Parts: sequence; C-alpha cells; structure tokens
Amino acid sequence: MFLMRVLGTFLCFFPILSVLVEHQRSPWLMGLLGINAFIWPTLAFWRARRSTTPLSTEHQNLILDAGAGGFWIAMMAANPLPSLAIASILMADRLAAGGFPLMKKAGAVMLVVFMASWLTQGMALIPWVSQRTMYATLPLIGIYTVALSLLTNSIAMRLRFKSRELERIAMMDPLLDIANRRLLEKRIDNELHKLRQTCRESALMFIDIDNFKEVNDRFGHKVGDMLLVTVSQILHVATRQSDTPARLGGDEFVILLPDTTLEEAHVVASRIMDAAAVIDGVAEEAVPCTMSIGIAIATREMGNVTDWLQAADIALYQAKREGKNRIFAH
Repeated sequence: MFLMRVLGTFLCFFPILSVLVEHQRSPWLMGLLGINAFIWPTLAFWRARRSTTPLSTEHQNLILDAGAGGFWIAMMAANPLPSLAIASILMADRLAAGGFPLMKKAGAVMLVVFMASWLTQGMALIPWVSQRTMYATLPLIGIYTVALSLLTNSIAMRLRFKSRELERIAMMDPLLDIANRRLLEKRIDNELHKLRQTCRESALMFIDIDNFKEVNDRFGHKVGDMLLVTVSQILHVATRQSDTPARLGGDEFVILLPDTTLEEAHVVASRIMDAAAVIDGVAEEAVPCTMSIGIAIATREMGNVTDWLQAADIALYQAKREGKNRIFAH
C-alpha cells in the first residue's frame, strides 16, 4: 500500500499542479498539494504500522485518500480529464484493496468532500483541457493502471498459492504428513471411474498395526505416535509416486495402488511387513511392530468408494482371524 500510495500521489501531483498553475490558484493550495503528494504517504504508512489494527487503519487511510481526491477535483473546477482519471483510479484502487464495501464508502466520502469544496469555490467549472494538462495526466493513466494490474496479479498469484497450500493441508494427516481419508476417498473414486473405462487392475491395501493399543498402554501415547510416524515413512519408501498411502484413522492405513495386479500388491505388502519387522527402536524404546494386511482388487461390481474399502477391510479381517502378522489377498 505504501509504494502504491507513493506512486499514486506522485503521478496525481503533476496534472493537478498543471490546472492550479493555469488558473493562478493561491500558493498555499500548491503547498498543500505538495504535502499531500510527498508527505502524506509516509504519514499514512506510520499511522497504519503503529496501529493495533493496521488493516482497519489502512482502510481509513484509503478513505482519506478518496476524500483528498474529491477535494482536488473541486480545486481543479472538475477539469474533465484529470478529474475523471483521478476518480476512476481511486475507485479501482479501493475496489482492489477492500472490495465493493470499501469502494462504496470511499465513493461517498469523495462525493461529499467534492460537493462541500466545490460549493466554497462558487461551483466553478472548467470544461476544457489544455495540452499541458493532458500530457501531465497521461502518465497517471498509463503507469498507475499498469502498476495496479501488476499488484492485483501478484496478489492473485499469492492467493492461488495459499489456496493450493490450504487444500493440501486439508487433505493431509497433520501428524504423519500423508493423505487423510478425504484425499484417499477422492482418489479411490477417481480410480474407480478410470477402471470402468479400461481393462486393467488396481489394488487397495488395508493395513492395521497389530496390538497397537498394547503399545500405547505399555509405552505411552508419545511412543505410539512415533511408531505411527515410522510406519508412515515405511509406506512412503515402499510405494511408488503414483500410489496413495493414507491414514484412515487410529492405527489403520490404506494404500491405493493404481495399475497393480494382486501379485504385485502382495510384493509391496511383503516389503512393508519386512521393513516393519526390523524397526529396532522408537523413541529409545524397543517396540515390536507386526502388521496385518488385507488386499482387494477392484471389480466392475464395485459401485463406489465404500464397496472397495469394505472389500479390503474384509481381507484385513481375514488376515487378523488367521492369526495376525500376515497378508490376505483376494
């Protein structure tokens, strides 16, 4: 805001000064114009920076800018080209900075100040524009418009980046930095849609850490959380970039394996179990870690995400029923 205000008041200075000089206005008015152009931006900056609510204070500064614009339009006797340029730029700037509500307030203040100042000047009106004033106004129209467009584009790009970052955070498990159920179900749904159109296989792997409650009870939740982090790291290493390892909740994990046969999924599951079996310590504790894994291949009869998850869950239940620390695939 500071740089845009400096640029705006600097560029407005020349067309306003041109009109004031042409009509031999008083020196104090030109001095006031200089204060507005070269001192006010710094005062506004410090006023907002020292405020406990800087955004609110900056909105007040923007409204004061609009009031100043109305005053100078009146002092120029509504000279058409610079008046229209200044009013349009002020309104566009307020719209970019605070949306329609701020623009509406600023427009009302500008109009009130203009009418009050114009009446004190006897409602003087200058309907023509000199060549000098026209040339003095052109940089304001060209340079400030481009600068405002660049600023708006920069803000839009940052907002898009932040939106993507927030979306990523919303789709990730905060403890383990892997996909959460929301992202998993979205990708499973997409994969089912692709499978309906092609003749290929994809697998869904349901993983449960055996006796995880006993780990929490014996070593505490901190060690339990560290074990979950270690397991999530194993899943990252054991899977491809196209796969989606996710935490379904608690100690339950699911991996979506696109373009994967039952045999290939079984190899991945064995690799995960082997890595988990050699975990030598978590948070300086010797914590045993075995897993039960169920694998289900998608079928054309599966109508939605729940069907596929349920098939993998049934396979996991069968692995547990057969004694845990094993893989069951169907």
